[in-house]
Amino acid sequence: MLYLDTAVVLTLFVREPMSESVGKWIASRRQPLAFSDWGLTECASALGVKLRRGELDANFAGRAFQAIASFANESCELIACAGHHQREAQGLLTRFDLPLRSGDALHLAISQHVQATLVTCDKQLMAAAKAIGAKARDPLAS
Repeated sequence: MLYLDTAVVLTLFVREPMSESVGKWIASRRQPLAFSDWGLTECASALGVKLRRGELDANFAGRAFQAIASFANESCELIACAGHHQREAQGLLTRFDLPLRSGDALHLAISQHVQATLVTCDKQLMAAAKAIGAKARDPLAS
């Protein structure tokens, strides 16, 4: 199973320089996809930030979030973020040698818990995944 982080999912629905490459990589995979309700929350937040920065308008942001939610519910195993995921993320965050932010630690904990390969373009998240022996792939490096 491939667990997609927020940035990977967001780039599928909001035009970024890497959107086409990531989309082709995802489309070529045969493994089932997974995403989390935490990722949906982060997508809503990222769209709001882009809206406030003037990078997109409210109409587009609303349509993009609906498309992301549909993708998550229809094309992915949608994993509910649970208390044990948060405790696992806290454990990762208190390993101060890991270059993790809280949201990334939660993605890593969720992907580890469901024994999925984490798909991310984030170099720090990739480094943390490798440091703990987690399976991770960068769709741009393939």
